[in-house]
Amino acid sequence: MRKFSILAVAALVGLLSTALVAQQAPAAKPKPRPASQPLYRMTNAIQDIMEGIVAPSADVLFDAVATDITAEGINEKRPQTDEEWEHVEWAAIALVESMNMVRVPGRIVARPGEKTKSEGPDAPELTAEEIKAKIDMDRGKFLKYSNDLQEQAVKALAIARKHDAQGLFDIGEDIDNACEACHLEYWYPNDKAAKAAYEADQKLRAAEAAKKKQGK
Repeated sequence: MRKFSILAVAALVGLLSTALVAQQAPAAKPKPRPASQPLYRMTNAIQDIMEGIVAPSADVLFDAVATDITAEGINEKRPQTDEEWEHVEWAAIALVESMNMVRVPGRIVARPGEKTKSEGPDAPELTAEEIKAKIDMDRGKFLKYSNDLQEQAVKALAIARKHDAQGLFDIGEDIDNACEACHLEYWYPNDKAAKAAYEADQKLRAAEAAKKKQGK
């Protein structure tokens, strides 16, 4: 019995020693993770998005509904089929998402070596470097302008999905207004004629809104 007890104690001590050594052993180093992929691949500049997505998408919305008065009479243009309305919807989707694209941090204004339409010291349109400086000076303002246009594009998308021709015609002016406000701030702030026309339009819109409010 005594011999058995000694063996049992010896075995217990051995187990405890093994456990203690295991606890003190250094933890295995985690395997290195593969390098993470970039969140965005910014191949194009803001100017590319404006010319390749924003402008043509807005034109589809502007041109979808129109009234042409000719010598032959009045021609009403409206999307008629589901396919035509789908085309308008796609344009609104592109306009909505394009504003997410231009807001990506680090997006350049123009590709290296590419110029805006600015020519000479008195040109109304700023250079890409000047536009970037204005954006960097107050990025919050730039985000506000892009948000304003995106908000109108979201409304246009809802209108297109309801096949509301009159609503689409009405929202066109709001989209154009949002575009022009941003352009006057960043692209051609020195264009006095464009600025005067915009301010006159703003006064007219305000007067119409006040008149409409009084009529309610």
